[in-house]
Amino acid sequence: MLRVIFDTNIYGHLFKEPDALDLKKKITKDKDFVIYGYQPIRKELRDIPKISRLSKQTRVLLLSMYDELTGNHLLKNSTKINHLAKKYYDYYRKLGGNYGWDTSIRVDFMIVACASIKGLDVVYSADNKTLLSKSAVKSYNHINLKENYRTPNLLKYIDLLTKYRELD
Repeated sequence: MLRVIFDTNIYGHLFKEPDALDLKKKITKDKDFVIYGYQPIRKELRDIPKISRLSKQTRVLLLSMYDELTGNHLLKNSTKINHLAKKYYDYYRKLGGNYGWDTSIRVDFMIVACASIKGLDVVYSADNKTLLSKSAVKSYNHINLKENYRTPNLLKYIDLLTKYRELD
């Protein structure tokens, strides 16, 4: 069984796919592929601005997709996760990373910290500038080695699409 977590942006990308319903169906039917939800991810989806009717509908549909894909596999945030994420960030800054803690990188680092602490196998992301950046990946590997955690495999959105479009 593959235990995975999606970065927040994965839900938006899946939603925009022309075969989104088919992809969602294939993913939910795959009993060897378990997607975990995580409180900060759902909060980011919930915080999508409600300015227009269209964005409000999109927000509701994204939350629905998130709930369907994660089912009852939910992970809670903790001080341990936040502490590890902050260690990633501190090392990331030493490596020359230029994003501030109060940007989207905070949640990205929390996602990887959660996956590391909970022993998940894969983190999927479409974010090459933060979560998948070279300095971020170096910081996960360096800190996890020091803290005795296994860094999950970091895969791109295209890897997820390839996996489920090849099932045809």
